[in-house]
Amino acid sequence: MQVPGRSHRALRAMFALGAMLAFARIACSPLENALATVIVKAPRRGSPAPAEPELGEVRVAVGPPAATLSLAVVDPPERAKATVFVLHGIRGSKVESGMRIWSEMLTAAGFRVILVDLRGHGRSTGDDLSYGVLESRDLAQVLDAVEARGLRIGSVGVMGNSYGAAAALEWAGRDARVHAVVAVSPFASLRSVVPAYAVLPLPSGFVNEVIDRGGQQGHFDPDEASPVVAITHTTSPVLLIHGEDDRRIPSAHSQQIFAAGKEHAELVLVPGAGHRSIVEHPLLRERATSWFARYLL
Repeated sequence: MQVPGRSHRALRAMFALGAMLAFARIACSPLENALATVIVKAPRRGSPAPAEPELGEVRVAVGPPAATLSLAVVDPPERAKATVFVLHGIRGSKVESGMRIWSEMLTAAGFRVILVDLRGHGRSTGDDLSYGVLESRDLAQVLDAVEARGLRIGSVGVMGNSYGAAAALEWAGRDARVHAVVAVSPFASLRSVVPAYAVLPLPSGFVNEVIDRGGQQGHFDPDEASPVVAITHTTSPVLLIHGEDDRRIPSAHSQQIFAAGKEHAELVLVPGAGHRSIVEHPLLRERATSWFARYLL
């Protein structure tokens, strides 16, 4: 998950406070609620959709909970033969540099690219983050709308980064129209990734209570936020790419997902690559484009 420095430090600081209170046996109910809000609060919570659409912007209403997602369609120089959705990381957007690089990479390889601002990000509305649960349902509705508007070309693939990689896997797990997945630096599950943001070790009961309350606030089941389960619900080919030096979401997460779906998955661990540097790594460009060419064209 891409968490900018300020948000990441705030989350770590709050979990540090949580540890001190938990170990001191102080009643933590208000703190658990506050931490839950940190986990699920979307960057654009409470903000309406921008009044004027951007040139070429496509907007799709999804829900429940109701939200409006912003899409951008980018075509290759010559006629496209397949469609690839591109999903950003947490608190990112479809216009961030990594997503533009992926768009250029994929269009150069002959794919129509549909960049998506996930709910509560970029130019999309939505109050809560659900780590792929609501997002995967949104994406199925987005594909319905894309098909209805004649914007789908050929087979459908999806490429996501971190939070977006989890959403991609969870979407494939619920929608058989997704024919191929490239998941870059995904987490195995919400419950397995949250403890990594604590400065001090926290009691598992405390962490799980925070996550449960986050699910209540965000109107989703936290146990459904699980790419390691989602990969068992699809037979589509999945390419997992992870940096061996990723300290934000260690490569063990992708290894766990791969173990659950190895009959139709492939795992590429990139030496020397971290959570951010993997996005622009030459090996990612090579493997992602060849994966989609193999399974979509």
